[in-house]
Amino acid sequence: MRKFLEILFTKLDKLFDVFGGRNIALLGVSLIITIFSLFFNDNWLQDAVEKSVEISQLNHILQEIVLLRGNIYKAESAQRGYLLTHSKDYILFYDVGIDDAKKNLQSVETILMNMTYASDYKSEQALLSKLSADVGAKISEMNVTLEFATNGKVADATKVVKLDSGLNQMNSINANAELLQTALNVRLKDIHQARNVTRNVIRTSVIAGPILLIFLMVLVIKQLLQELADKAVLQQRLSDENHRHETHAVEQSKLLRSLALDYQADVERERHKLARELHDEMGSILTASKMDISWVIKSISKTHPDIVDKLKKTNSYLDQGINFKRQMVQELHPSMISSFGFWPALRSLIDDAVERNKWALTITLPDESTEINETISLVAYRIVQETLNNCNKYAKATELSIHMISDEKHLKIEIQDNGVGLDLAHLDNKTHGLSGMRHRVLAIGGHFEIDSSLGKGLFTRAILPLDVKASGA
Repeated sequence: MRKFLEILFTKLDKLFDVFGGRNIALLGVSLIITIFSLFFNDNWLQDAVEKSVEISQLNHILQEIVLLRGNIYKAESAQRGYLLTHSKDYILFYDVGIDDAKKNLQSVETILMNMTYASDYKSEQALLSKLSADVGAKISEMNVTLEFATNGKVADATKVVKLDSGLNQMNSINANAELLQTALNVRLKDIHQARNVTRNVIRTSVIAGPILLIFLMVLVIKQLLQELADKAVLQQRLSDENHRHETHAVEQSKLLRSLALDYQADVERERHKLARELHDEMGSILTASKMDISWVIKSISKTHPDIVDKLKKTNSYLDQGINFKRQMVQELHPSMISSFGFWPALRSLIDDAVERNKWALTITLPDESTEINETISLVAYRIVQETLNNCNKYAKATELSIHMISDEKHLKIEIQDNGVGLDLAHLDNKTHGLSGMRHRVLAIGGHFEIDSSLGKGLFTRAILPLDVKASGA
């Protein structure tokens, strides 16, 4: 043992003679720092992995909430479609929508309750309980309505639909879903920031340790060139990996925008289908009823004049119903777009609104040869339509300007009125359909903004991307 210690100290003396005591001390410190860095990096890496798992779970929950809201809307649309047409196909669509909504809700509950730090999500769990209760109440209300309708109690079903409870339940679902999404997004942002801090600490530790070690190795064994070469290779690999991740993120973003475009296209197709069925089925029923009543009037005009007066009044009610049906069909899907194209249909929509409201109009539109894909054109049409409706109902405007400009990548819509304006500081998210317009635009990667103050009118701007393609395109 003594001999071994003598040999060890002799070797150390030689090292001190060759490299110097200071360098050997620095090398020892560097090795200690490296060991501690590896130990702590392992803990930080584990923490980063846990945060990544939590981020993935939160993104899954947010996706399921979006799907839940969409499925509730689909179920409600199928319910209304059945009440209007009595087609059993809508029952199938309704059942699918309800089943999918329940699955979405169950998925959210399972993930939220089984997260690693589920105890930290008490407030979100409370919001989820409220949302679950609202969804259950909404489903019960729709089930009651359909049960009445399928049992031949159409009048009772219609009364239930006309009550405010269904609308209030839907508003509550949307409100609680948005509150839950907001809370989860705040959590997601905090976790992202914490993970980024951890990553920066890891990067700092990983970079600082080797740099110190390389510096000392330069002084001790003069292998700086090899160390620098290895570091350059590592940096190139990291750069290539970052580039691959960035490219993947861009591709995923495009995919999400395409999926959003698909969803809006599906909504418009369903509206078109419903409009066509209303026009064909209800239109023929109302017209046939009007013809039969007219025949009865002619037949009994001399013998029962009092009944004739009543039938004439009934005929006027049928005329009102026919006009209301036409208005519903037009709002569900503007037939002029299919018949004459987007730009003539848009110009007709604007001209009709201006003529009804006696607005002084200033308008700039692109050339009618400008091509826009069907779904983007319908989004643009809905934005203009909703803005004109708001101006008609609330603005009390006398002047209106509409400017639309397009290039290869974007379509910009700017609409300004001189009406009463809005107080944006106290603006409800659902006021005047602004929320719906914003969601349509943002879902496809566009930009939406409004600017207004009391007494100074309302300015609306939407920028729509023209390079978005459906996922199946």
